[in-house]
Amino acid sequence: MDAVILKVVIFVILFAIGWGFGRHIERKHLTELDEQEQRLAYITLDNNRFTTSPYPGQLVSSNVVISHDYFKYVIANIQNFFGGRLTSYESVVERARREAIVRLKLEAEKIGATHIMGLRLSTTEMGMQGGMVEVFAYGTAIQG
Repeated sequence: MDAVILKVVIFVILFAIGWGFGRHIERKHLTELDEQEQRLAYITLDNNRFTTSPYPGQLVSSNVVISHDYFKYVIANIQNFFGGRLTSYESVVERARREAIVRLKLEAEKIGATHIMGLRLSTTEMGMQGGMVEVFAYGTAIQG
C-alpha cells in the first residue's frame, strides 16, 4: 500500500512540475510572439491572390511544428472523453499559426517586402495522438 501511495505522490509531483514548465514555456513563447508581431506589423497581409502593384513579387514560405505538453495531453483526453471543443489543443494550433506568420514576415523582411499577397495557411496534424501540429504558410512578398 505504501508503494502505491509513493507512486501516486511521485506522479503528482512530476505532473505538477511538467505543468509548471509547460505553462512557463508557453507564456514565454506567447510573449516573444507578441513582441515579434508588433515589430513586424509594418508588413501587411492580404489573402487576395491578385495585385495591381507595379512591383515584382517573390514567393515566401515558412513552417513550424509545435507540440503539446503532457498536461495538455491529459486534459485533452479528458475533454475528448466527454466531447466538445479541445480547448487545450486550440492554444497549440493558435501558437503554431502565429509563429508561422511571424516566420513568413521575417522571410519577407529579408527581401525588403512590405506586403504579402495571397497568404495561405496549411495545417497538418502530426503524431500518433495528434499532439503535434505543423502549420505551413506561404504567399507572395511585394517590395515597395
